[in-house]
Order: sequence, then structure tokens, then C-alpha cells
Amino acid sequence: MKKAAAILLTAAVAAGLTACGSKPSETQSTAAEVKKTEEEKTAAENGKAAEDKGNGEAVTLTMWVESKNETDIKQELDEEFMEENPDIILNKVMKEGDPGNDFYQGVAAGNAPDCVTVSFTLMDKYANAGILAPLNQYFDQWDEKDGFSQSYVDMFTKNGNLYGITSIDANFLLAYNKAVFREAGIENPPATWEEAYETAKKITNPDTQTYGYGVLGSEWTDWFFQYYVWQAGGDLTKRNADGTLELTFTDPAVIEAANYYQKLRRDGVSQPDLTLKFNELIEKFAQGKIAMMPFATDWVSTAASLGAKVDDIGLCPFPAGPSGKSVTTSLGYNWVINAKSSPEKQDAAWRYIAFMSSKESMERTIEASADKGAVDPIHYPRTDVNVSELTDMNPEYQEVLKKIEGTGRLEYEGKDIISPYVDRTVQKILADLNADPEKEFAAASEQAQKEVVDQYNKEVLEKAEK
Repeated sequence: MKKAAAILLTAAVAAGLTACGSKPSETQSTAAEVKKTEEEKTAAENGKAAEDKGNGEAVTLTMWVESKNETDIKQELDEEFMEENPDIILNKVMKEGDPGNDFYQGVAAGNAPDCVTVSFTLMDKYANAGILAPLNQYFDQWDEKDGFSQSYVDMFTKNGNLYGITSIDANFLLAYNKAVFREAGIENPPATWEEAYETAKKITNPDTQTYGYGVLGSEWTDWFFQYYVWQAGGDLTKRNADGTLELTFTDPAVIEAANYYQKLRRDGVSQPDLTLKFNELIEKFAQGKIAMMPFATDWVSTAASLGAKVDDIGLCPFPAGPSGKSVTTSLGYNWVINAKSSPEKQDAAWRYIAFMSSKESMERTIEASADKGAVDPIHYPRTDVNVSELTDMNPEYQEVLKKIEGTGRLEYEGKDIISPYVDRTVQKILADLNADPEKEFAAASEQAQKEVVDQYNKEVLEKAEK
């Protein structure tokens, strides 16, 4: 069997952005609904053709992937995997945006892949829905399991079942453009909200279209906003002991975060254009037009590819808010296997996951990233892989990763159904500076409760009674 015939690539152009972390399922599912029929039909046809070439002896493993992740080293490893596993045919379907976000709808429609990477945020939802295959039988027999971090195993084990194998784990920090800071005579990054505000004020220069702070105001606004709520000492929701969801939109911390957002906007220290999309915001940062913005640790290479000098990309913990604490989040991804796939396909999926999660594969991936000039300061799930020994990672990045140890958490509970309500409210208070954050969030809370939370909680309680 030739490698060219064994690895199939199906292009499925879908709207979306290349970012780390989960996105509102409402946005992503729309793209999936429009395009799923055509792209899955193509994938199925390609898979059948591949099996014919394999004389019916091979198992076709269908995966959803993003083109940005199909790097040279990934393709090289894929070819080696095929050489070692001639009974498996890789059928990779290109889905731009976040393939893991579309997985839920794909399973419901019966056209989901056998294997995909899913953000940490969605793991509970998918496990509760019964669409993830337990991996215990595979992991327990894996000859490299001792090199895998137990903390990640524990994090994604639910009721005794392991549902995901972590691929990478990024954190959210504050990024600052050192070149812009130097030009403004600022030596150190801000440690508090007030320092961040004063720094942004000093840097902002409308004449050069340079602004101190980058705010995401056109899409996924809850993504950035949640961090300010945490620094203020609160949250947008909470999970009750019985599994039900409780909205905390009117928590004082939420209102303090909203007031701070409005202050940045009102005083003109954040960019005036609220229509900027996520990727455009990073581009402005790379160009030195935005001095500070929330930033995932796996975006360093992205900013560098957009023109930023790696040495000028500073990273620091989030400035502490009224709580006096700096809280970050884990924005990693897990390999998961479709519980609806056949046993043969699940076995093939595990063999691929184990290959890509091996010490050798992970080290080669890290080295390949370093060869391109920008090493993202992310956490890898293996305890026997030392990034600092493999690369010349910026010592400052290593130091900041140490500083944030133990401060990470997952995104707010119920994000997949609550996100649109937070989005719209934050967008409104940014667009209308006369809007009262407390009234707006109270109204959003009432609407979300009636439209989605009551039904969600009803289903949770009914399931618990069975």
C-alpha cells in the first residue's frame, strides 16, 4: 500500500478562526450545519475508496483537523505512523475553526469522525452526553503511560472512566509589546488593574493609532471578559452540588469587571474599533498598534508569523483585580475517540493517539517548532519531556510559567449554553457607555434562565433520578 493512497486529505472550508480555547458553540455549529452534508459525503466516499485500495483489509480512521495544525512535522509523523501501521488508513477531513466544537453535532447527525481533539472546556459536556469512548483499557496497557502526567489523567477521569489524552495545555496571560513599552519609557508590565489602566493611558496615542489595551468586542467577548470577573473575585456561573447550573451574572465581581471594561473604553485607552475580529486583534498587537491584550501561550508563534519580534513579546500574569489575585485558565486540548465508532476504528484511533503522544513524537514536534524560530511556552503532558533541554525557550517565558503554576482553572461552568448571553451583554455595555452594567446583566440573567438554564437543569435532575 502506497503512503499517498493511505493518507487522504479532504478539504472542508468552514468559517472560523485559528485560536486556542473553546468558542461559542452557537457560532461554530452554524458553519457545521451549512457544510456538514457535503463535506461528510466527500469524506465517506474517500474513505470507501481507500478501503477498496486496501483490498478490504485496512481500517479507515477518519479525523477532523485544522489546516494550521497540519505542519511539516505532523505530516512526517503521519507517514511514519502509516509505515508502522499498514492496516490503518488515515482519512483527514479539514475543518477550519474548531473541529472539536462541531463534534457534538456530528455525532448527533451520524457523521462525526472517529478521532478528534476537543478543548478542555467541552470535556464534561461530551462525557455526560455519552459520546466519548472510555480509554482505560488502552491507557492501562500503554507501555508509555508512566511518562504521562497523572494530573491530566485525573483531570479527565469521570466516574472511573478516562475520556481524554491531553495533547497540549496552554494558559492565558497578559501579553505586552516590549517595543511599545520602551518607546513610552515603561519598564515593567502592570501588576494590578489600576497599573494596567495607567500604563494603557500613557501609551495611547490616537495620532499614531496606538492604543494601550486590546478588547475583544465583536465576537467571543465572554472569552476575554471572564478573566476580569475572576480577577475581581467572582464568576459568571456556578455548579451546584446536584449538578444544576446557577447564574451569577449580578455578582458584584461581574459588575466590577464590566465597569472596568467601560472605563477602558470611555477613557479611550482601548482600541476604538469594536468590530475587530480575534485574528485582527493579534495582528494589531504584532504591529505594535495595541500594547497589551489577553493572550494564550500558544499564540507566540502566531504573533511572530505576523511580524512581531519574539524578543518583543512579553508575557506576564493577569493584573490582579479587586480580589488581589491573578487567575488564569487551562486552554488545552485532548485527544478523544468517538463512542459511536466501531471497535475496530476505536482501536485504530488509540494506536494513532498513542503514537502521537509518545515521548519521541512529542520531542520531535517541539524541536520542529524551535527550528522555525518561535517556541510557544505551553505545557506538555509528559513528565519525561523537558522543553528547556530541547529548545532555547525564552527564560522569561519559563519564569512566568512557574509563576502561574496552581492558578489555572477551566472556563466558567455552562459556557456552551450561556456564552451568547454574556457576549451580547458585554457587547452592549461597550457599544453604549450609558448602559448600566448591573441592569444589563440582570436582564441577561433573566433571559438566559428562561431560555436555556431551566431546561438544562430539568434534564440534569431527570438524568440523576434514572
